[in-house]
Amino acid sequence: AAAPQTGESTMFGGKPSAERQKQQAKEASNAIKKEGRSVDRELNQMRREETKLTTMIKEAARRPGGQQNAKVLAKQLVRNREQQARLLKMSGQMSATASQVRSMGSQAAVAGSMASAASIMGKVNAQVNPAAVAATMQELEKQSALMGMKEEMVDDAMEALDDEWGDEDDDILAQVMDEIGLEQTAAMQSA
Repeated sequence: AAAPQTGESTMFGGKPSAERQKQQAKEASNAIKKEGRSVDRELNQMRREETKLTTMIKEAARRPGGQQNAKVLAKQLVRNREQQARLLKMSGQMSATASQVRSMGSQAAVAGSMASAASIMGKVNAQVNPAAVAATMQELEKQSALMGMKEEMVDDAMEALDDEWGDEDDDILAQVMDEIGLEQTAAMQSA
């Protein structure tokens, strides 16, 4: 016994791809458009027939004894107009159906894209090892703390060197600055 199939399933029981659904929607929309053009042609033909009937009714009413013929033609005109109204309603319904089919095709494409994205996200999640990420973060934190401690040690050593600079070093520095200052002033005076 074959498994019951829904309208969305393929011949082999699986769901058609989003691309296939989009193609089917396009084909259905084109078929509906074709039928809509056929209905429009028939509607135009009926309008031409209405014009002819109106002319015939006027001619029959002018002739002596043509009242009976005019009544028959008038009934035919009423039926023609009713048929036109039905065709016009059918044309509107076909346009609405074509629009729904196009919308369903677009929705199928979006659903296919979402399914693809979900599949990719699932693969990425399967490859991510939360324990390894946590271990890496802990190692990063540990190395960052070590680096901070080493930086503090270097800063302390530099401060210790600055503290060793005494008063006699300041005198030597002042003497050097004076010599440089004198040399610069002498150079400026000779120029």
